[in-house]
Amino acid sequence: MFSALSFLSALVVVACSDAEKGSSGTSGSGPENGNAEALPCDVDKILSTKCQTCHGASPKFGAPFPLVDRSDLVAPAVSDPNKKVYELVAARARDTARPMPPPPTERLTAAELAIFDRWIAAGMPAGKDTCVDPGGGGTIDPPTLSCTPDVLLAPSAPYVMPKGVQDQYMCYGVDVEIGQKRHLVGIAPQIDNSTIVHHILLFKADEASPSTPTPCEGGDIQGALLSVWAPGGKATELPLEAGFPLEGTAHFVVQVHYSNIKGLDGQQDSTGFNVCTTTELRPNDAGIFSFGTEDINIPPHGSLDVSCDYQFPRDMGAISVISVMPHMHNLGKHLSSNTVPTDGSEPSNLGLADPWNFDNQIWYDNDTILRGGDTVRTRCAWDNPGNRAVEFGERTVDEMCYNFVMYYPSQEIELTTPTDDASCVTTK
Repeated sequence: MFSALSFLSALVVVACSDAEKGSSGTSGSGPENGNAEALPCDVDKILSTKCQTCHGASPKFGAPFPLVDRSDLVAPAVSDPNKKVYELVAARARDTARPMPPPPTERLTAAELAIFDRWIAAGMPAGKDTCVDPGGGGTIDPPTLSCTPDVLLAPSAPYVMPKGVQDQYMCYGVDVEIGQKRHLVGIAPQIDNSTIVHHILLFKADEASPSTPTPCEGGDIQGALLSVWAPGGKATELPLEAGFPLEGTAHFVVQVHYSNIKGLDGQQDSTGFNVCTTTELRPNDAGIFSFGTEDINIPPHGSLDVSCDYQFPRDMGAISVISVMPHMHNLGKHLSSNTVPTDGSEPSNLGLADPWNFDNQIWYDNDTILRGGDTVRTRCAWDNPGNRAVEFGERTVDEMCYNFVMYYPSQEIELTTPTDDASCVTTK
């Protein structure tokens, strides 16, 4: 049986979140270095603060090239040698569907875009002044937890990435003997090799998996997604009112997306997660719902726009939403969920991705209260420029329409019930 949360072979999440500077530590621009390829200080500041977490002197998190000096920007692009890197930078900075830098980092402001455009129009001259470090530099710091981790989820052996493989998803399982009931309350990434790690995910699985890294697809994972991390992301911490219940033997699966576009040799990694659990049980168990539909058939050279309603049982008590995460694949254009309260009060936003961005899939904080009898209306829209119809499926070339909602207190309603029992209408 396919789990609504077993979609990770398709998940690219954030390509890179560029909030800080890369491993070079300083911009390095300025005549004191005798660098004929130094950047003007205003251009250098933009790249230092918005791009160099990944695109530093030693690129990280799967970034294919540095963005440190002029020679980096005028080089042929790895993805399209007929274009220069600066052309792709200018285009992606304006791309609303696949922006760079991606969230949660702020996009370039209009003033920053104008600075970059003027520099290009002037022929991309080298800088003449010594640039002052704008601050916030250095390598990216992994997110920390307010709790003290008591469980490390790591592979029994490192993954060795072949030089000739550019892109790979690997999964491994970790079983933890919990004994009496505990609550999982915090999750943070433990990054081993930042050069090739693109993003990582943690599932609470239904059964045990091999402890050594194994190539995996979305359908290989049966369970509930607990955490997603990509550069610039934060740790997952549940509110004091709730925790994910663990009891007996807990099965976890870690999925790591690796990127080695540069074809580096000898790259190894044992990335995993630090987890906080506690025997001091919180007032509520946390749970996850999925809203949307699996009834998808997008015609070739056509579009599809569907709205699906799910009404909670009227005898259900109030539940509090913690966070939401929309999910589609490459053809997605729009995904939104809104409440239709049974008491006639104002609807609430339960998740919005417009335009949909396949490279940006994270948990968003949300404080909606859902009550018995309320309806959740989820809308998904796609455009299909291809020559074949596209249906629901786990592969990247297939499509999905899910809005995942983390909440408390946990209900007897199954994870996929709001999707399976939804009433859908096609609008075009």
